[in-house]
Amino acid sequence: MRRVLVDLWPIGHRFRRGHRVRLQVAGGAYPRIARNLGTGEPLGTGSAMVTCLHEVFHDPVRPSAVVLPLVTG
Repeated sequence: MRRVLVDLWPIGHRFRRGHRVRLQVAGGAYPRIARNLGTGEPLGTGSAMVTCLHEVFHDPVRPSAVVLPLVTG
């Protein structure tokens, strides 16, 4: 099992009962999303690129979850 922590900027959304949240995992959506070269080079000046592979498992043996904080009040 691999746990990935994604630090998000402070933001608040109110979801009504029955609404859904979509999680999008992207390795390439340039120019909509800044490109990730996969090499650690600076985004603005890097030139070398490597192929990336994303796997998201969602079966009984390897379940996936998105845990969001709940603020009441």
